Amino acid sequence: MRTQHAGHVPELVAERQPPLIVNNMEIATDHFGYLLDAEDWSRAVSQEMAQRDGVELGDDHWVLIDFLNRFYREYQVPPDLPVLSRNLCKDQRDCRWSRKYIKQLFPGGARMACRYAGLPMPVRSCL
Repeated sequence: MRTQHAGHVPELVAERQPPLIVNNMEIATDHFGYLLDAEDWSRAVSQEMAQRDGVELGDDHWVLIDFLNRFYREYQVPPDLPVLSRNLCKDQRDCRWSRKYIKQLFPGGARMACRYAGLPMPVRSCL
């Protein structure tokens, strides 16, 4: 949520997120629900995030989440959309991987997908 005060630049404000509890362990997140430590990521963490958001994860969700997580672990940056599309189209033999399709999968768009994949909160758009 953004707030604006007279004479001030708008700032991003979020309510404190309740802790993620996965396998009886508390997983630290920031106010926006992004993991504070990427090493805490697991499929169970993604599943808990999705459950909180009311998103049911299917095969295509996992294809994207796993790709984003692997790419980030290797390069320490999220992939740009053309890189993502090129790789997933090659892997999946179809080219449905557009911003529109990602938005259909994840109501919060690419940022939500990146959060589920354990990436830190992006400064610019994720993908």
